[in-house]
Amino acid sequence: MEGQVKRPMNAFMVWSRGERHKLAQQNPSMQNSEISKQLGYQWKSLTEAEKRPFFQEAQRLKTLHREKYPNYKYQPHRRVKVPQRSYTLQREVASTKLYNLLQWDNNLHTIIYGQDWARAAHQSSKNQKSIYLQPVDIPTGYPLQQKQQQQQHQFH
Repeated sequence: MEGQVKRPMNAFMVWSRGERHKLAQQNPSMQNSEISKQLGYQWKSLTEAEKRPFFQEAQRLKTLHREKYPNYKYQPHRRVKVPQRSYTLQREVASTKLYNLLQWDNNLHTIIYGQDWARAAHQSSKNQKSIYLQPVDIPTGYPLQQKQQQQQHQFH
């Protein structure tokens, strides 16, 4: 982010900057999240005497930062949490979408084949006839009409 003043590094950040690079070179396939975990374990295992130079460097950086940016005040920007849908709500949405899709399919069949398309389909399965029993009001030249006309000619 340009124009935004970064916070001065704390002791852990000063130490981990160099250590992260070493660990990444020694383990090229290790993911950054795993490297961060390892660095945390290593930092906790250091003695106070081992950590002291890093605390001193962090204090020096903090002093320089204060001189360079005298009006700086840390103002964290909290992330806005987006509420996640519950599993039950997700199931309801999915089943509603499926229901709507089935309703749309049913309505489409009714438009194309007439009100009794389901009955016609059931009867045709008994008689081994085509379900295209009723005339369709589709303008001439549409592929669906041509397909229906071909099927009607096959059964006559």
